[in-house]
Amino acid sequence: MEKIPVRKYQVVEEAEIDLVLQCKDSHEFYDRYFKVFPDTKKGLDSISKIWKRRSEFAKKRPLSITTKEAGTKSAQDIAALIAEQTKILGEISALANESLEVNRQILATLTQQNQILTGHSEHAVWEPPKESSHHAPAVPHSMQKMASEVQTPILVGS
Repeated sequence: MEKIPVRKYQVVEEAEIDLVLQCKDSHEFYDRYFKVFPDTKKGLDSISKIWKRRSEFAKKRPLSITTKEAGTKSAQDIAALIAEQTKILGEISALANESLEVNRQILATLTQQNQILTGHSEHAVWEPPKESSHHAPAVPHSMQKMASEVQTPILVGS
């Protein structure tokens, strides 16, 4: 007995290929398929086979998938996003620097007030670090000296 050759794939029209390449998921494809081809005689099984062959169609016609549908963004969109991100990060950086400068001024004022209240103002006057320095401000020498003089013994409780 001779075996009758069976077609491996069904014939798919160009319009069907275009439609399957435009859709992002199978639900969208099924909905749009029945709207575009209302008089089709193909069953759901045949339509699902078309969807399953989507990657095959995409390989044969890579230019038919637009950049938006492929999930990639154009170079202009990426450049615009990077510019927006840079702008936002610049604003955050400016606010952080402003906050840091305010904190330095508060620290300087509190240090001067503390020295005045304790009567140690004649030893040293602390000045805030220059703008170019990115390190933590150094503790004034008089504060280190005062801290070492006032140390109390550590008591261990029972």
